[in-house]
This record gives sequence, structure tokens and C-alpha cells, in this order.
Amino acid sequence: MSSSVAVVSSIEAVEVVNPASAVWSLPRKIAFRVVFLYLTLYMFCNGNVTIFTPLEVFPSIDKPLATALAQPMAALTQWWAVRLLHLTGMAAAWHRDGSGDTLLNYLLCVTFLVIAVVGTAVWSVLDRKRANYDTLYAWLRFLVRLNVGIGMLQYGFYKVFPVQMQPPNLAVLNEPVGNSSPMTLLWTLLGLVPMYERVCGFAEVAGGVLILFRRTALAGAMLSAFVMTNVVLYNLFFDVPVKLYAIHLLAMACFVMLPDMKPLWEFFVMQRHTRPVGVWVPPAQGLSLRRAIVGFEVAYMVLSVWALAAYDSGRYATYLASVQKPSPIRGLWELDAGQTMPKMFGGAQWYSISIDSLTRGMARSTDGQLYRMYLTYDEAKHKLKMTSRGGSGAVNYTWQTPDANHLVLSTEGSSMEFHRVATPASYPLMTRGFHMISEWGYER
Repeated sequence: MSSSVAVVSSIEAVEVVNPASAVWSLPRKIAFRVVFLYLTLYMFCNGNVTIFTPLEVFPSIDKPLATALAQPMAALTQWWAVRLLHLTGMAAAWHRDGSGDTLLNYLLCVTFLVIAVVGTAVWSVLDRKRANYDTLYAWLRFLVRLNVGIGMLQYGFYKVFPVQMQPPNLAVLNEPVGNSSPMTLLWTLLGLVPMYERVCGFAEVAGGVLILFRRTALAGAMLSAFVMTNVVLYNLFFDVPVKLYAIHLLAMACFVMLPDMKPLWEFFVMQRHTRPVGVWVPPAQGLSLRRAIVGFEVAYMVLSVWALAAYDSGRYATYLASVQKPSPIRGLWELDAGQTMPKMFGGAQWYSISIDSLTRGMARSTDGQLYRMYLTYDEAKHKLKMTSRGGSGAVNYTWQTPDANHLVLSTEGSSMEFHRVATPASYPLMTRGFHMISEWGYER
């Protein structure tokens, strides 16, 4: 009984804003209209609709809804980009390759901004007499808070179940450090010790969970902003192609904190007693509506955690199963001299493949670039399917191993012969481990 009374008291304590409590200046109203329209478009129409994550437990609803909202804006952006900027080739088409920083991704944000500015002009004419947007501001902050929370949970669970940065594979281990890209070097560093990756993930999950609840939302926004600052710096300085999304997530975390910046300054810098002033739950006069809003928050968080934890734990279980049973053709293979180089991955020719597990490998193109591959085996029939990251290319092969050092891949009447590249039996990077006491620095 006491717990139910506490919940009701908590709900009743939700701050209610009187829309007529203050008169906003014209610049503030215009700025709010632009921000409201832009963030709403970004949250619902950017193609990476994190706010719908709880619906992933209902796939028949989630994907069609996200596609229906994203497709018109994607088509509009592609249309004007081709006609006004004369884009051609890969830059002119939407493609899945693991990058969120394609030219069309940036131009999509330009589309959102243009619509927001035009919409603001129309809105300002039609609604010029309104004194303020306190209620709409509260609703926007509520939605942004949910979006940031889910974004942090996505980032976090991807590391708690360490599938984002995995231990370096054969291709990376046998690559001179100077030939590695900054992103590959970063991924190697973070994936080398799964426990470190998990600690980073738990910090992101904590920020996501805290920001979803009213009483801890400010702490969650602060933690999320702190963590995302580090993520943004990684993405910028190591050229990780998720800059656009990470910057938006950081900006939205700061947006959630914005009304409480003065109290935070008073508390942390001036050392004065103060309290947050922001409204965490949209104002509602009726108790039933306030209960519904809080209930929605709780259900939203539970479904999100369930969907993300189930998905990432499943991926991690698949990864563990694949590494525990080595691939029958594990190794680093190069195409024999005189062989015709196969084309895959957007037309790139590749001459070397690295196969580590039953599910993953890498191909190296003639220009030295590495391409991630997803592998599917049928050991009984000696079938191997190679799919590029993002699903942009897939080829079915039949494989044979005449001896331990040779591999033959056949497809559609043609075949390719590979020889095994000798690799070390062990790597200090993988075997050095932790030493609390070190009489000298172990550098190689």
C-alpha cells in the first residue's frame, strides 16, 4: 500500500506549467520553432529511427512505420541532390555500408533544416500572437529525452555484449601498423580487452536508463553528454563514419540539460543550494493523463531494454559460438599468381581473404583496402556464401582444400586457387595480458 501511495504522490508531484506564465521574446519563439521542427524531423525521419526501438519487439510494425516516415525525406533529398548538385555514382544513391556519414546523410540534414526554416516562416505568420510555447517545449524535451535514452542504450548494449569492437582478426594482426586506418587502430585498441569495452558500455547504459526517469533525468543527461563527448572525439579524430549521428546525440543531450544550466552553474561553481527547474514530464492537468505519461515512460524503457538486450546478447552468443568452433578453412589466403581477380563489394577487385571464424572474414582489394565479410557455411556440401557488410554484394562458392596450404573457390563455372600465407603461432598483442607489477615497460 505504501509503495502505491508513493507512486501516486510522485505522479501528482509532476510540475504543471501554466502556458500563460511567461511571455517569450520574438527571437526565442523563432528559435524554438526552428529547433522543434528540425529535431522532430530528425528523430522521426532520418532513417535511423531510434525512438521506435521499443517497437522492435513487434517487427511487423517497427520496420514498415520507420520506412514510411523515412522514405519520403530520403527520396526528396536524393531528388534535389542529383538535380541541383549533379551528384553521380555512389554518392548519388542511398547504400548500406556501415557509414552514417555519406554525402546524402549530410544533405538529408540540410533538407530537414530547409523544411524547418520554411515551416518556421509559415508558423510565425499563423501563430504570431501566442505568448509562449511552454507546453510544446515540455513535450519536445520529453521526446528528445526518450530519443537520447534509446540512443545511449543502443550504444551501450552494443558494448556490454562486446560485438561492436571485437578482438583483432588475422587480417589486422598481420597488417603493418603504418598501413592501418585510424578507425581500424581504434577498433583494435578498444576490442583488444572486452572488459574495457564492457565498462564503456555500462556507462552508456547507465546514462540511457537514468535519462528515461524524471527524478534522475538531469543526472542521465549529464552522464550521457559526458560519455558522448568522448564518442564524438573518437569519431572526429579517428575518422569513424558515425560523426553525424554522434554529434546529434550529444547536441540532444545538451538540449535536455539546457533549462537547468543556470542551476547547475549555481550548484557546481557558485556552491549555492539550488534545484533543477526544467519540466521532465509534459504538463497535464488531469491525474489520469499524468499517470498515463509516467506509465508510458516505464513501459518504453522496459520494452527498449528488452529489445536491445535480446538482440545484442543474441548476436554475442552467435559470435561466441563461431569462434569456439574454428572455420574449416581458417587462415590468411592469397590468390595465386596469374589468377583472375574476382570482383565484389561495389566492383572492387580483391586478391586476399582472411577467414577467422564461421561467420566473419575480411577481403583485401588491390588498393589495399579491407572489406568486412559475413560468411555462411554448409560444411556437408562444402558451400560458402560471402556477403559484404551492409548486404550490398553476395557470392556463393564451393570450396575445396587439396592440402592444408591450398584453397580452391569455385562459382558459376570458374574457380580461383589460393595459397596459405604463413602467420605466427601467437601474437604478443593477444597474449601479453595484465601485469600489476612491471619492472620495465614492455614495448614492441
